[in-house]
Amino acid sequence: MILVLRLTRVPLNAHHENTLRRSCLGNALRLHGTTSKYAETEKQIPGLTNPPRIPSATGLEAESPKRVLKPGFEKHEIKSLEKDVELSLKSSLDNVTKIRGASKVSDNVRGYVFTRYFDYVRGYDKLLEKNFPSAMKVYRVFFEGVKEFFADMKRYLKITRIVNFKGIKSLNRQELELYMQMPRDMFKMAPTLIFSALPMVGYAVFPLAFMYPRVLLTSHFWNYRQKLEFQHMEFHNRLTYYLPVFRCLQEKLRQIEKHPKHKELSIILGQLGSGTHPTVEQLMDVKSIFTEPPYNLVSLNRKHIRMLVKMHQASRGIFKRHSLYEHAFLLHYMDQAICREGDVHNMNEKALRNACLIRGLNPSNLPKEEMISWLRDWIKVSTTVKEDHLTMFLHLPIFLAYNHPNNWRVVYGGDQAFDTTPSPEDESKH
Repeated sequence: MILVLRLTRVPLNAHHENTLRRSCLGNALRLHGTTSKYAETEKQIPGLTNPPRIPSATGLEAESPKRVLKPGFEKHEIKSLEKDVELSLKSSLDNVTKIRGASKVSDNVRGYVFTRYFDYVRGYDKLLEKNFPSAMKVYRVFFEGVKEFFADMKRYLKITRIVNFKGIKSLNRQELELYMQMPRDMFKMAPTLIFSALPMVGYAVFPLAFMYPRVLLTSHFWNYRQKLEFQHMEFHNRLTYYLPVFRCLQEKLRQIEKHPKHKELSIILGQLGSGTHPTVEQLMDVKSIFTEPPYNLVSLNRKHIRMLVKMHQASRGIFKRHSLYEHAFLLHYMDQAICREGDVHNMNEKALRNACLIRGLNPSNLPKEEMISWLRDWIKVSTTVKEDHLTMFLHLPIFLAYNHPNNWRVVYGGDQAFDTTPSPEDESKH
């Protein structure tokens, strides 16, 4: 600021002039790296006083000569100072430019390293899949299975909240199917998840689970071929209980000889024994029999209840009758949801196959029109029966599917009854 005042011809006092000369000379000396010259120059700067001397013993101390301050700078001094200031500023700007350049180079290097590292990590799964294909296949199946399992768990919890606040009748068909299946899957997966969390034991749980996926894992972890294979095995196991349930119905026929509909039920059971099925009208005509002993749910003996539970794959807890009651009503609400959503013909083929499988019919190699026709007969009976006719509803797989050729092929045809060849689309997903 003092230099500006001087250049604008503002008169300087002695203090301002001395301060300016010290700062400018100091910058110049630091710029050129001189030290001895500064010592000589400082002696020539007017206005600088030496510390007071102590009088000598003789008292004859020579007085220092007095310096006379000049009223201003000469032109050559001003130019020299301007040159020094300009050099100082230029040096500072060069240093800043060098620092910024070095920082930019450092940022570029860091960005390049991070980009390369990110690309390496992003493609690391491909590298592992190339070097360890079997291990990566197991890892991918496990990862996708866990993700699907917990996604269905979240959906199930959301559905239970809807049931608690709005009632089960407010659910659609897909939500009801998940509401029926997910408790079984969670119960099945519980031992695997619990033991996998234990120290040391967890390392052996999942290899063991993948050795026995049908027993220890759910369908979330199965590929398409395994799903078809395990469905075949489970459905074959269900069909083995059709005949014992049919025999239980025949045994109780003698106990209702005085019932007005005894003859009609006897004809129906005779049709089933001869290889045919009764019509929907015949079934609706005898539904009153299933509201009274010995065919109502309370009157069924333990053997009959046990066979029904295994035939429907209902919960096998202590309260088997309650499990059958709950299972029957879930199926009934599914049938009502299908009617609300536009009837059976609006369902896609995958939904039709799943609906037939749940209700006791093997859908493998079955035309879509035949699946629709069979489900319509089922829904006609389902939507007309009431809570009192619950036992009749539980025996619908016997009345409508006992002699179906597809079911007989499962019992006597072995693996040929199910088509276990995956489609190209399903194979690409796994």
